[in-house]
Amino acid sequence: MAESRLPKIRKFMDEKGWKYQYREEDGVGVIEFLYRDRSYHIWEYQDDDGSFGAESNVRTCGRMEDYTGDYEQKILDVILAWLEDEKRQAYKDRQW
Repeated sequence: MAESRLPKIRKFMDEKGWKYQYREEDGVGVIEFLYRDRSYHIWEYQDDDGSFGAESNVRTCGRMEDYTGDYEQKILDVILAWLEDEKRQAYKDRQW
């Protein structure tokens, strides 16, 4: 059996307890999830040269963007930045 796709992102979401839908189509992974009532997508693809990448709207929510190279980590870095921003905002909100 082939290895499941997008393992880093799925592991992160599982550890956080985030609900998401995962499926594979034509040998690539697709993740769809809601965060703060916004819909996000991560669609993996394979180029003609055999390399993989992903298209996602995690950075802008409304616009898809291509990620190449270590695309899973790049997408995770964007998601982790959301969490850091929320921490900073929560701290700021507690200040007088």
